Amino acid sequence: MNGLRYASFALRGFFRRGAPLHLTLFVTGRCNLRCRHCFHWREVAAGVEGPSAEEVERLAGSCARMGPLLWVSFGGGEPFLRRDLADLARSFGKRGLRHLAIPTNGLVEERQHAAIERILVENPSLFLSVAVSFDGPEAVHDAIRQVSGGHARSKASVRALKEQRAKLKPEQARRLGVGVLVTLTRENQDVLATHVEELVDELQPDNVTLNLARGTALDETLLRVELDRYRELVETKARLQREGRLPYFDFPLARLAAARDRVMYEHIERVARGDRRAHLPCTAGTLSAVVFENGAVHPCEILGRELGNLRDHDWDLERLWNSLQAESLRTEIERTRCACTWECAQADNVLFGKRTWPTLLKEVVAGP
Repeated sequence: MNGLRYASFALRGFFRRGAPLHLTLFVTGRCNLRCRHCFHWREVAAGVEGPSAEEVERLAGSCARMGPLLWVSFGGGEPFLRRDLADLARSFGKRGLRHLAIPTNGLVEERQHAAIERILVENPSLFLSVAVSFDGPEAVHDAIRQVSGGHARSKASVRALKEQRAKLKPEQARRLGVGVLVTLTRENQDVLATHVEELVDELQPDNVTLNLARGTALDETLLRVELDRYRELVETKARLQREGRLPYFDFPLARLAAARDRVMYEHIERVARGDRRAHLPCTAGTLSAVVFENGAVHPCEILGRELGNLRDHDWDLERLWNSLQAESLRTEIERTRCACTWECAQADNVLFGKRTWPTLLKEVVAGP
């Protein structure tokens, strides 16, 4: 994977208007768990079906006509419950997608491994990152996710993913990242930092993704997090990286991506504390979009506002993206200085916000 493939994306720090670079696609609302901190719980409870493979093909084609995508994330529900997940990945991969991220609970084991093998074989220019979710030690994890034995199975899933990678051809193995994803909630905030360290030492993941509980959870008491505990979690990850115990995904410009994350965590804490003095103009709806199962296109997962619905545009995002309704919402986001703690949007805001570039450069040079 050549780092020069990323050069053109840097221009979007200067020219915001244009094609989306980052797409979150909710491929299904079906899930085998009922996590109490899930912001998407209504769709999960209803088992909402995602777009068909043909609809995703049309969506991917329209994205390619607009310009290359940098990053696609498959959301849910549990993405690996879709038997045709590899077909959905191929729709984007054959059109030059650089990165595909798939978060998972790790409890759809056999289907998961078959899909990953196909994705890597069929998309030779794609870096695939798979992150298995954990919510604390066994008792806490299983209580939040309402599944007995889930923590042990999720750990086994990480080990199995690493074993799968070890058996791949070297070229394919280099394009598979195996990570861990954690979400800080009221219920796990006193134990999560310590447990992350335990997971890193035991499972040796390529990365740990940190999320702050958000939205309208199934159990809203879990949203009342003490932000000092969030800072503790962030500092724990930083220390593990400095000590060489936690690496990062191995792809071109990975050092920049790791630096972006560190700056992003600091900014998220400021936003969560209500500090708007260091506002970063939000790129949601401009550089990124979220497509829900029913075709509704939102700028982000938090705002609750539609740019429009792809079903009204034959799943052609380009037609919707350039509509008056979409442009009006972008203007509103800019005018109201919209800000939230959604990590995906804030990662884009940091990476493509010119005012953060000096800080990013310092972080890149300083390293972990």
